[in-house]
Amino acid sequence: MILHVDGNSFYASCEQIYRPDLRGKPVAVLSNNDGVIIALNREAKEAGLKRGDVYFKVAHECASRGVTVFSSNYTLYADISRRITSIYREYAPEIEEYSIDESFLFFDGCSWPRREFVDMGHEIKRRIMKEVGMPVCVGAAPTKTLSKLYNKRAKEHGGVFVYDEAGVDALLESTPAGDIWGIGPSRAEMLLHLGIRNAKQLRDMPLYDAKKKMTIQGYATVQELRGIQCLDRVVRNSRECVTSSRQFSQRVYDIPTLESAIVQYTQIAVERLRAQHSEAKALILYLSTCNYYANDPDQQYTNSVYVELVRETSYTADFVKAAAAGLRRIYRDGYGYKTVIVTLCKITPAAMQGNLFIDPLEDVKKRAVMQAVDRVTRSYGRESLSLAKGAAAGDAWQMSRQFLSPCWTTDICAVPGVV
Repeated sequence: MILHVDGNSFYASCEQIYRPDLRGKPVAVLSNNDGVIIALNREAKEAGLKRGDVYFKVAHECASRGVTVFSSNYTLYADISRRITSIYREYAPEIEEYSIDESFLFFDGCSWPRREFVDMGHEIKRRIMKEVGMPVCVGAAPTKTLSKLYNKRAKEHGGVFVYDEAGVDALLESTPAGDIWGIGPSRAEMLLHLGIRNAKQLRDMPLYDAKKKMTIQGYATVQELRGIQCLDRVVRNSRECVTSSRQFSQRVYDIPTLESAIVQYTQIAVERLRAQHSEAKALILYLSTCNYYANDPDQQYTNSVYVELVRETSYTADFVKAAAAGLRRIYRDGYGYKTVIVTLCKITPAAMQGNLFIDPLEDVKKRAVMQAVDRVTRSYGRESLSLAKGAAAGDAWQMSRQFLSPCWTTDICAVPGVV
């Protein structure tokens, strides 16, 4: 059996954990630079808002309908996700973290009766609500595709819905084929032309036709609906490239301010590199005005540069120096820049790299410095230690996050007090 656990309105629910006054009230979360609505709870949907709404167009509507708006607080969301995952690990021998708000829990070889999984689902749901404050739904079925479907219907069954062979036909028959995981709008339209309207008809589709018309992925989906596991578990290996990027809240015209942003973005990328125990030998720096629709071509400028280091490393200062050199190669005066992207590439597992012209003690010292920096930033936040240039040019390039909530769980100064 496979359990699929999903946080309800995850981003909005994270914001409500430390704001009990907002429980039962409409909440919406905005994208970077407070651009569009990316998440909202049930009450906000009932107020007429929807995902993708441009905020400045619906700001008056949000105010008039009592919708509380938050800027994206990814530090908070990631920490709440980690807390929830730690609870999953007490139950399942193997876990796949599918996204920040949903996970698969695998119970291979467990021949427990259905009642056991129902009770476990309710226990997980109660614990996460009590210990973290996050409402979740649990679906359980023999395959990942079916468990996603059962999770989707869990709200109709008190938040926990477990596979029952006697009722699966009726469930699939009442489910549109387009609602099945892996069947997008284009495939749903193609299936409709074939007379396949619901998930039961999709399940009963001949395998030969499924593979021919929907490739191997469609073949796997049909098999999964039949209770046969075909989708592999996703193992999060080290990434082949590590990227850090933001879009500025206002245009930047000078090198010192751009360099300030690049220093911070590079620090974030190298921190992620060390977190996966890797090193890199090169970086790509991308710079753009993001002014693609300007009538005057002279207002548009986009360029990138590839910079290779002497050898593999995870030492932040080496990458910052390389990025700053790359910036001077592609910077053009007179343009208002909106986006910078730093990508580390040529990544390999971390190892002591021998070099004829470099004292090996230098590597030892650099690793010790980075370990100390990582310990401090994990305890006191990323802003607690930074290269001097990262703060030298002010915050003109920072994202606009007018409605940012405190990092309640990771910033000691933001820990709520009890009066």
